[in-house]
Amino acid sequence: MSLFSTLLPIVRSVFSRWTALQIAVSHSMGGHDSEAKYEAFIEAFGQYLVRNVRSSSISSSEQEIQEYLDEILDEEFNTILDDGSSGELSKLFIRYIQLIQEGKLAVIQQELQAQQPAAAAVGMSVQNGNEHDSSSSSENDDDDNEIREEREEESINEPKSDAMDVDEDGWVTVRRRTGGKK
Repeated sequence: MSLFSTLLPIVRSVFSRWTALQIAVSHSMGGHDSEAKYEAFIEAFGQYLVRNVRSSSISSSEQEIQEYLDEILDEEFNTILDDGSSGELSKLFIRYIQLIQEGKLAVIQQELQAQQPAAAAVGMSVQNGNEHDSSSSSENDDDDNEIREEREEESINEPKSDAMDVDEDGWVTVRRRTGGKK
């Protein structure tokens, strides 16, 4: 099995848990073809990892992966991240590639199966945002806090980066959680 065919389901699984990306796709921040861009991003990122991780040192690869993720989110999904999640994911992908190279696919499978996808939490957030009008902002804040607390409980093994706020115009701010490991 090639490195690419091994990485592709891992990339898909990790991206399904990446709250910032899931919000960008669910809110069509990439335009009317956000879903298609998301699918293309998964494949392009897998190819990017195969091409670039083998050819450079791990520390420079981490930085390059982070820059690549940030660039795609900015250019394709009109999303600029300030939460550090792309850096956390770059470290995670480096670790997964090292585990693949060591033949430890079972370790990766166990980790991925133990985590819950962020898509359910993002869907709940979008649904709650649509149920309330802008005059009930205190209710929205309470709902957002409840959703955030539920996600925190569900994502103990997930990278700590999915705190978010939605303002009355629909803009989403994703920030690093406080109190966690930095």
